[in-house]
Amino acid sequence: MDDTWSLVDFTVRHTDGELISDSLWNLGVVAIEERTSITGFITLRTSLGDDPSNAIASVAQMFPSAVAEIVHVPRAVADTWRQHATPTRVNETLSLVPAWLTPDVTGDYLLIEPLDTFGLGNHPTTVLALRLALSVTQDDSTIFDLGCGSGVLAVGLAKLKQCTVKVFDIADSAREAVRLNSELNGVQGIEWCQGIEGTESDVVLANILSPVLISESTSIINGVRPGGFIVLSGMRDEQVVLVLEHFTQCEEVTRESLDGWTAVALQRRN
Repeated sequence: MDDTWSLVDFTVRHTDGELISDSLWNLGVVAIEERTSITGFITLRTSLGDDPSNAIASVAQMFPSAVAEIVHVPRAVADTWRQHATPTRVNETLSLVPAWLTPDVTGDYLLIEPLDTFGLGNHPTTVLALRLALSVTQDDSTIFDLGCGSGVLAVGLAKLKQCTVKVFDIADSAREAVRLNSELNGVQGIEWCQGIEGTESDVVLANILSPVLISESTSIINGVRPGGFIVLSGMRDEQVVLVLEHFTQCEEVTRESLDGWTAVALQRRN
């Protein structure tokens, strides 16, 4: 393994720092370091996987003034966040446990190794998506996880609901993370696809940025069978109304909010 890790520095206006941090968390980063920059600006340092170009483009689209720079640091330094990782409680019976820790939780658990990609599972958007997915999904369903990251949702549904799952993410590095997490949790039947187009599933999971939920709304709706379910996450509370305007072919089943984020479960009309 290479002894350096590619990180990305975003130099941003101080007034945009919190909004851009929220966007990065929504992309599934596992840590953000805020560094001092010139007056009126700050630098946000984070990992965006082996190929950060798509994530950088997403941030640039929303915040054109942000300046991104790829930096290389010793892996031993970059991995120090792992020392502070702890299990995340999803619901009363399920926890997400960093794979390098000894599970010391009650009930079911998933072991999660994000590698250099997104998704330890501790961000509110992932917790909410998994909660709602488990609540609307029947055993042995077919699932499509769009924007799968490290595979937290896919592995959880495959293990706990015995579902057959197809996954896709714009980050190619997610493929190895999904494979590893499937292996860690004794899961089979997760298939990597090149996109959601041409598929039809019982449930579609989409834990991605709200602009992408909007731009991909037609593909997401077409990817679920009539009567099937869609779980949308990655929305700030104030973004939900705008996103749902693009899902008028569906009825809302339930929603849940956590720390300023909201996930919604929808059912496609017959």
